Amino acid sequence: MKKHTLALSILAAVTSMPSLAEDKEIWLGGFAEYYYADKDKFQAMPKDRIDWGWGLELGERFTPSWGGRFEYARIDLEAYPGQESIDGHRYGLDAMFFPFQGNSYVFAGLKHESLDTGYNLGNLGVGMHWPVADKWKVITEVAAYHDFGENHKDYSGKLGLLYQFGGNSAPATEAPKAAPVIDSDNDGVIDANDQCPNTKQGVRVDSTGCAIVLDSDNDGVNDNDDRCPNTPTTDKTDAQGCTLFKDMQDSIKLAVQFDNNSSEVLDPNSTDLRRFADFMKKYPEQNVQIEGHSSAPGNAVYNLKLSEKRAKAIKQVLIDTYGIDASRISAVGYGETRLLNDANTAEAHSENRRIEAKLMIEKRVKVTR
Repeated sequence: MKKHTLALSILAAVTSMPSLAEDKEIWLGGFAEYYYADKDKFQAMPKDRIDWGWGLELGERFTPSWGGRFEYARIDLEAYPGQESIDGHRYGLDAMFFPFQGNSYVFAGLKHESLDTGYNLGNLGVGMHWPVADKWKVITEVAAYHDFGENHKDYSGKLGLLYQFGGNSAPATEAPKAAPVIDSDNDGVIDANDQCPNTKQGVRVDSTGCAIVLDSDNDGVNDNDDRCPNTPTTDKTDAQGCTLFKDMQDSIKLAVQFDNNSSEVLDPNSTDLRRFADFMKKYPEQNVQIEGHSSAPGNAVYNLKLSEKRAKAIKQVLIDTYGIDASRISAVGYGETRLLNDANTAEAHSENRRIEAKLMIEKRVKVTR
């Protein structure tokens, strides 16, 4: 009975306040509470006790950033087979800090709790007052409680409704009503202090509600407009802060000479062959065709077969010596049909006894600063 009398006394005292709150932001709220009690607080409990409760709070906001309140809560913990329900109450004071001078806040306080015995608690939590009508706001909170005596941990979630006295109204002889504490664009700065209304969601703002212009990756595009954050500082970027690319070609040629009437590769470890093999390893998705050729003297059919043997000999060197996959290489002979030099001289014939191969790669590369 004494517990109910305390709660009713708080209600009667607040509802009887006439002009006291005219120039202050004072509220009275009621709430339902989902309470999670540590099972170790009680003897032989099989698990944590959870149940609903209710309560009242009386608060005042002293400045845009600071406030305080008195809270009373009735706790009714569920029963288990062989265990009776546990009823009690909690009361105490909280300091409240409104970091954005809006409706969100953090709070900390000291409470006394009476259940099966008495507990002295410290609590910490976060909450939000959601405006729903003139002077009416919905209360949402979560909190954690620490028992200084036995090191127990309790938790609670709160949903309620408050009525605000004063703060938004003034006598007829005074200045016009102050604007409600509302943050229309949800940027953490109340409308009364917001110099940049309708800020886009997610944009970081300063104390005046205006966007903070930051360029975290130093690409010349501010973070609010940057679609590609953390771009390397060496990259040039477009208007959206994304890396610019350009198309480039990478190519290599291979030419190997052969002795007269021979398909033997004289130097399998030559610099030209090694460079060509390294290029193929650099671009493993690219295939190549080895083209074999002969000089003009001799039978054309024989020369065609000889040129094909030369192409296949180079293919085998790339496979055996440099580890290139055979499926990436084809070999074809052209005989004497593609002479480099038409002269009938020893130098011209030597020049025409050859293989040729060429690779050209189209690739996109970053544009650097």
